[in-house]
Parts: sequence; C-alpha cells; structure tokens
Amino acid sequence: MKVKYLSAILASSLLIFGCNSDNDDEVVTELPVVVIPPVVVPPVVVVPPVVDGVSIDDASTVVVKLDTFDSATGALSFTVANSEGDALTNVADYDIVYFGFPDPASPSIKPKAWKRWHVTQNYQCDSTATDSCTGTLEATDTAGKYTFNVSDLDLQSKASANAEMIYKVAVQIKGALASNEIELIDPSN
Repeated sequence: MKVKYLSAILASSLLIFGCNSDNDDEVVTELPVVVIPPVVVPPVVVVPPVVDGVSIDDASTVVVKLDTFDSATGALSFTVANSEGDALTNVADYDIVYFGFPDPASPSIKPKAWKRWHVTQNYQCDSTATDSCTGTLEATDTAGKYTFNVSDLDLQSKASANAEMIYKVAVQIKGALASNEIELIDPSN
C-alpha cells in the first residue's frame, strides 16, 4: 500500500508542479506603469457680443461733431455719439440747414441789405412719414460715423449777384428720446 500512496503523491505533485512550463528562452518584460493625469476641462465662458454702439432711439443725449464739409457740393461727414462718447447707430431723422453769409472782407453793391441777411437751404427727414426725406444720409463702416450728400445745393442763386459768400451748416440729429442742440458750424473752424 505504500507504493500506491507514493505514486498518488508523485502524480499529484506532477500535476501541481508539472504544468508549469518554465521556458528559459522566453523573456518576460514588465510594462512600466503609466499614470495618466485627469483631464481638466476649463469652464465655458460666454462672452457677450461686441456692441458697436447704442441705437439713437435708446440715447438720452445726442452729440454731433462735424468732421468734413465741402461747401461747393454740400457733402458732410460727421460723428454722432451720446454724452458718454458711445457711438449712436440707426440714425435716420435729421434737419440739416446750409447757410450762405456775405463775406465781410468783400465789397458789396448793397451793403445794408446783403450784409444783414443770409440765404439758406434746408434738408429734412422724418422716418415716420413716407417719402419725406431730402438729401441722402448714409452710415459708414465705422459705428457712429455718417455722410450726408445733396444734389441740388445752390445758395449762390439766392444771394446778391456776384456776392462772395461764407458757408456754414447746422446739423440736428433726432432720436426718440433726445436730439442735439442745433448750432451753426463754420467749417473753417
């Protein structure tokens, strides 16, 4: 019986240890452990859209600055802003008046009449009325900057013959809440 037990013990040990195939030709390499840091996602920041000015109808103040004035054609360019300096957009309603005054340095054939008076030509636009705009007001590519053009400016025909004139202009821009103070602007200043 001892041989039986011995052969059973040897068989079981072969099963336990014999299944291990130890091949010295194989090279087992261990892979390095790589630690991946957690992915940090930055918070989403919503940037408000850039506003290129304030609508004229939302402005509580209106300030007009004349940039250029061509007295021969009446072409104007001007900047419209509020008192804080924000550009005003959507300008549509205006009163623009061109003035011709006698040149004080030139002699006049009717000094008493001509030296006291002036000639005017005005242009208006009321966007609430249809087809009531005279002249052409256009916004430029820069917010708050506008050009105004007319095709029929003729102050000379209303003045004394051969009178030398000095030209001035008055620009009033109207919004729903406010308008600028109208003032006579001398383009030479």
